[in-house]
Amino acid sequence: SSVSTQSTGTIVPTDPGILSQIGAIYDQDSDRSQAFQYFLESHKYFPSDISTISWLGAFYIDGQFHEKAIQYFERASLIEPQEVKWQLMIASCYRRSGNYQQSLATYKKIHMRFPDNVECLKFLVRICTDLGLKELQEYANKLKKAEKAKELREQRRENSGRRSGRNRGSGGSERSHSGNRALSGRQNSGRKQDQEIAIRDSSSGRKKPVDATYSDPIGELPPRPRTAARSRVADDDDFGDEELGDDLLPE
Repeated sequence: SSVSTQSTGTIVPTDPGILSQIGAIYDQDSDRSQAFQYFLESHKYFPSDISTISWLGAFYIDGQFHEKAIQYFERASLIEPQEVKWQLMIASCYRRSGNYQQSLATYKKIHMRFPDNVECLKFLVRICTDLGLKELQEYANKLKKAEKAKELREQRRENSGRRSGRNRGSGGSERSHSGNRALSGRQNSGRKQDQEIAIRDSSSGRKKPVDATYSDPIGELPPRPRTAARSRVADDDDFGDEELGDDLLPE
């Protein structure tokens, strides 16, 4: 491919694929600074490459430059508008940077586009709980319905897979189990923050626990400020850090 000469005299390729491959090699060697230079060059020549955008966004998250990371994830969401994970990353960046109102607004926007997305609803329940917002009951009820619908879909897929596996024989069954193990490993990667929120069942009046377990793509959050609805003493502000998953970041 064609090449360009840097000011140091080093010859580097201008092919974005080669540049990203070199960046990946440096990344594997834990030389993040050099990796960043090559991924950034690759992005200049091919600004719509999702894997490069994802790596650069993750790099800025690691450096605590969340506003910069948001720019890359916003670009990714424009390229893949139906991929909800980019928008969840944006909302998580706002949360990590302490901009909880913008984070809440982003989650609400995601919910409007993806009303059945369970992870988004879990984040909405969490934020509404932390900030003492009246929308908690509404989102908690929606979360229960979405989880139930998701469970039914998974049961149908499981039953369909079993029937299909019996038809294909043992060979197909082994491939199915292998795929399920890989999927399970991917879903269980990262750290989980468990939370159980009690809400009042509208039909029976009894309180039922809602599973608000979620996996955040960013990591630990700084302490969040209490609102007047939660506490009138600012000095008592202590929500604690959350151990959240990083399973959406590039491997």
